[in-house]
Amino acid sequence: MRRQLFSVFVFIMSVQLSHAGDDLKYPVAEIPDSLKMDAKLVKRNEEQTFEIKSVGKGILTMSYAYTIMNENGLEQAMLIVPYSQKLNRVHSIHGAIYDISGKKVESLVADRVVDQSLIAGYSLYEDSRVKYFRPKTLSYPFTVEYTYVIEFDGLMQIPEWDPVNSANVSVEKSIFRIICPPSLTFRYLEKNLKIKADIVNGESGTIYEWKITGVPAFVTEPFSGPHENFSPMVYVAPDNFELEGYAGNMSTWSDYGKWGILVNQGRDQLPAETVALIKEKTKNCSDDKDKARVIYEYMQDKTRYLNISVGIGGWQTLPAETIDRLGYGDCKALSNYTMSLLGAAGIKADYVWVRAGENEVNPDPSFPMDYFNHEILCIPTEKDTIWLECTNQHLPFGFIGTFTDDRKVLMVTDEGGKLVNTKIYNADENCYNRKITITLGETGDVKLISSTDYRGIQYYNHLSLFLAGTEDKKRKILDDINIPGTDILNFKYSENKKAIPVINEYLELGIMRYATISGSRLLMPLIAIDRQRDVPKIVKNRKSDVIIRRSSISTDTIAVLIPEGFTTEVMPAEIKTESRFGKYSLKVMPDNNKALICVRRFELSKGTHPASTYIELVNFYKKIALADNSKISFKRIQQ
Repeated sequence: MRRQLFSVFVFIMSVQLSHAGDDLKYPVAEIPDSLKMDAKLVKRNEEQTFEIKSVGKGILTMSYAYTIMNENGLEQAMLIVPYSQKLNRVHSIHGAIYDISGKKVESLVADRVVDQSLIAGYSLYEDSRVKYFRPKTLSYPFTVEYTYVIEFDGLMQIPEWDPVNSANVSVEKSIFRIICPPSLTFRYLEKNLKIKADIVNGESGTIYEWKITGVPAFVTEPFSGPHENFSPMVYVAPDNFELEGYAGNMSTWSDYGKWGILVNQGRDQLPAETVALIKEKTKNCSDDKDKARVIYEYMQDKTRYLNISVGIGGWQTLPAETIDRLGYGDCKALSNYTMSLLGAAGIKADYVWVRAGENEVNPDPSFPMDYFNHEILCIPTEKDTIWLECTNQHLPFGFIGTFTDDRKVLMVTDEGGKLVNTKIYNADENCYNRKITITLGETGDVKLISSTDYRGIQYYNHLSLFLAGTEDKKRKILDDINIPGTDILNFKYSENKKAIPVINEYLELGIMRYATISGSRLLMPLIAIDRQRDVPKIVKNRKSDVIIRRSSISTDTIAVLIPEGFTTEVMPAEIKTESRFGKYSLKVMPDNNKALICVRRFELSKGTHPASTYIELVNFYKKIALADNSKISFKRIQQ
């Protein structure tokens, strides 16, 4: 009897477990170990479908299930659907949350989806909005599953496929589809893909499908470029498109630029009194370049940056006369306003679309599309090309800095778009020259006086310090010196706003016990400021190229005054090291037995190198760090 009851019990339990298993989705145990390694997020199943309806309409259906492995992936647990009231609308949202075993523990319900404005802090007005849903706190790992549909009104930008879109993201399966009717055409660019598109033709249109499976996570590697350089991607762009009634063609850079001219036509008019003012301000200028400088500085004094973007306003500027009256605008408006002011003085300028940012992907010259997020201005001249950043009220005339330097941009000329390269700052334009005097006391305390000229890109990197308040300056100085016992006795900053600008930094520092006392000896580190402390970490099986983004030169001349009653016992031998990445030298010379003169020079060379050379870079920096840690031994003279 007991055996029969036990058999019935086992049968019932097996049936219950069987039905319970039917409800489980995405159990974490099913993720292969290779996809868990280094992963903050595993994309279990991702399907992105974009259906082109017409030159001005499209439907995006996005469905995905992500397993959040740890707190670093928590941001991806939120559903975030940005949209705008004029250009794209959200039609439906569904979702659910599953625990580690795959059991559903939460459903997305309508009243928990927040809909709010997405106006940035630097914006006056945008029609950008976002719908978002935040799951309740769960134990890691857990899985989120979301589906949403967006209708696009205007097809200037077709969403790309970027399945491995960040470090520490692995992919179990990701699918991308484009559905295009027979009457329309589009283009696509495949990058870093082993398997090309699967194309199926039908009566209602053509389906293009890409699929990847089992892609492990990559980790961030030092001296690497944007992930688009090595991750699988598909860029998509229309040939013909329409945005708020403005039809255009993007099959060539020239045609795309012509559309930019069309949407901004007639928006360069200024009030007669402003034109007269500009002519008066520039009447005594020596040449057009001098006139342009006066106009640029007038614009900087008169305006400030505020983003204003509604619908096509992401590409269409506000009229110049509006900016003249209001005194503020976004990058397009301020560039257009400056171009109009220049035009009043008879100077031709062109606005420029650019992908701004420190480590952004460069447009592919063979694939015209809307890569851009910013606008600057260009004045082509016979001798050189002048680039103007119109959203920064402090940058010197003709200087653009790391936000937009050395990249492909689209210059919108009267003839159409033209892909050109912005200013490349060479090593002499990205350098610092520092002179230091160190007065060493017999107790090991030192007084250090430093005067440094930061030039070009180094100027740009130190501009925020220059503009900071007194207390913020002090904090930043001490953070950069990073030597215990440092006291700031005095500091001054000055600026020369020429084409390659310079910030001078003057410091007087007291550093207690900088030199170590050992019996009758003083042991003093030679490099106190900008010592190379960090060495790039070793990365096994590196995947990305080694990229040195900019050339630079750092030169330090250090005079060490020997304390009375001491003599130099040991000083570093001359050090020279050279690699494909640059050069370094350190030389110490006596000066009349009362001082030592040290000259340190570090030159870094711009370039892209194979991943296999990374260990050479690590070794190069190891040698520099070792040399920068050199010490001088002084010995008390016996009486």
